[in-house]
Formats: sequence, C-alpha cells, structure tokens
Amino acid sequence: MDAQLSERLTTKHPLGALVTEGKTKKIHLIKSGSDLVTVISKDDITAGDGAKHDIIPDKGRLATATTSNVFRLLKACGLPVAFVEQDSATSFVAPKCQMLPYEVVARREAHGSYLKRNPHFSKGQLFPQLIVEFFLKTKDKNWKGKSLVCDDPLLIYSKDAAQIQLFNPAKPLHGQEPFLVLSQSEVFGHDEEWKIFPDMRRIARHAFLVLEKAWQLEGGTLVDFKVEFGFDSKGNLLLADVIDNDSWRLWPGGDKVEMLDKQVYRDLSEVTDDALRLILAKYQTVASLTKNFVS
Repeated sequence: MDAQLSERLTTKHPLGALVTEGKTKKIHLIKSGSDLVTVISKDDITAGDGAKHDIIPDKGRLATATTSNVFRLLKACGLPVAFVEQDSATSFVAPKCQMLPYEVVARREAHGSYLKRNPHFSKGQLFPQLIVEFFLKTKDKNWKGKSLVCDDPLLIYSKDAAQIQLFNPAKPLHGQEPFLVLSQSEVFGHDEEWKIFPDMRRIARHAFLVLEKAWQLEGGTLVDFKVEFGFDSKGNLLLADVIDNDSWRLWPGGDKVEMLDKQVYRDLSEVTDDALRLILAKYQTVASLTKNFVS
C-alpha cells in the first residue's frame, strides 16, 4: 500500500490534490471542495537547509500532536491561527492560506545567529522586551532570478525609502551594508503589504508570550521561536504553517544544557541510532507536556 493511499484511509477527511510538499510535511486539499487543507507531518528531520537529513519513525505523529496542542491554546487565547482540528495521528485541518514569504522570529534570549549579527551581546543575554526579526524565505540562494549570498537573509523594510534591504544573517550587522536592495514590487504580493508587518510583529509577540507562560507552568523555558503567516480565502492574516518542536529553542526548568528541541539534532557531529532515539524521546516529552496546554 503506498503512502498516499494509507493517508486516505487514516485521515478524517478524504484527501484531494497535493498542494505542496516540503522537507517535513505535505499539504493536501480536502476533497469536499472547501477552503480547507490537510497538513500531514512526515517523519523527516533536517538541518542546515536540508544538508543533514534523517528519518525518525513516529516524529510525524509527535509533531502533529505538538502543533495541534499549541494551536488549540493560541486559538483559545484569541489569536488568529490556521487550525480547525486534528484529523489523524499525523495530520490536522487548516484553512487554505496564501503563505507570505517571511520567517518571523521572536527571541527572549540571545542565541544562535543573533549572536553572529550582534557579537557585543553575551550568549543567553535576556531581552526584557522581546526581539522580533524578519527573514525572507528563499531557496537555492535565489530570489526571483536574483542571486543571493545566502538563503533566508535578514529583512529590514524601510518605509520611507519604500525598499527591502537584505543582510547576511551570519555576519555582524553593525557596519554591514545590505547585499541586495529590492523594491516593494519585487517582494510584496499584495497592495500595501508593508502595513501587515506591525500586525505580524504583534501577533508573533502575543503568541510567544502565551507559549512562554504555558511552558513556565510546565517547568520549561521558551527561549525563541520561528513562525510563519498567510492569508486565508477571506483575506484574514493568520498565524499558519506549524509550531512544533522544530520551531523553537526550549529548555526544561531553565536548564541551558539539556535542550528539548531540534537544536540537539543540529549540534550532532555524528548521527547514530542512539542519538536519534534520544531525540525522539525529547519530542515525546514535548508532545506529552503540551497536552497540558489545553487540558
């Protein structure tokens, strides 16, 4: 039995055409002809934009459980999220969204690439007010025929100049000139799209604060997270895609050694079966704890 037939038998809603497939998920239309899709998590885990790639059996189920628990909580708190219901162990139903080409990152502490851009900060430095950054989602170091020095560059929008400036996110920002300056029409797909940047920033901050508190109640520390946005068929801006254990830095009880998130996989110098089992155990812990978000 092929994978697609298996999914047709196990999802609540019959699957229609495949909309898109990424490294860790597939999105299908729902056959009823509605404006809904089914988001199916795969067992794949990747790092380095796919340079590192492994399969962890059962990861898809755990990712779906985590995303569903997180979106239920955010929805209950009044945030606009692209989530209707979980419809199988590895999938959930969401409004079909026209996704925006941005990754929005909210940070409570200085880690990872933020330190490369801001080397004057110390690792783990706390931000009393959340830092929110925007990155342009790209692939193969290319944006609409224009060559880039890297994928997913830091994006800074200048309203006065009506320009989008792109910076190398792995180099100090101070003194760095943008490696590419784009006009609004080269990035924005909607009229006056610049107006939604404050809304994305506000929603991302709100979502982070909700999840930060939820994790505090479970004895955990949410350090940062990455989210994406899209417009539904009615033009509503929604927090979309997924928020699972690949989406954040998370430490149990403030322990900054024993991470619970995907960073453990990123940091592996050698991928072994034992290491993958350890990672799966962390994903199981996270899926289990997020059940308490909505219980």
